[in-house]
Amino acid sequence: MTQKSDVKEQAKDILEETLDREAVIVLARISEEMQLLFQVHPEPAMDKVKVIVTGFFLENGKSEQFIDDWIKTSEEYSRARGLDEQYQPKAMLSDLGVFRFMSFLKDKGLTDDQIAIVLTGAVQQAASDQEGQQRG
Repeated sequence: MTQKSDVKEQAKDILEETLDREAVIVLARISEEMQLLFQVHPEPAMDKVKVIVTGFFLENGKSEQFIDDWIKTSEEYSRARGLDEQYQPKAMLSDLGVFRFMSFLKDKGLTDDQIAIVLTGAVQQAASDQEGQQRG
């Protein structure tokens, strides 16, 4: 348990040291937007997820080739993780959230190692939050 707390603390320290208040607000907004997507689409069809992903990337100036490659990579990653087909659309939405966080942190100058620690801390925090909700 100590290691989990250490990673969450490291993640918190990295964010506090490297991000200003505006950046923290942007990260919170990304998180809220992703939560809303999952609430609105609790069991999304793959076609719907591809529309969401494509729309996001088009709004952010990405090429159709980039979008096609990103979708294919996400699909391949889901299959490689052994996910059943029914869970792959949710996994792709989750991948989009991770991509958004990683891109933002990279734009803010965090190193790949720092980003990995932050994402690991976020996953652990989400897991402990979910455990708390299931108990309560």
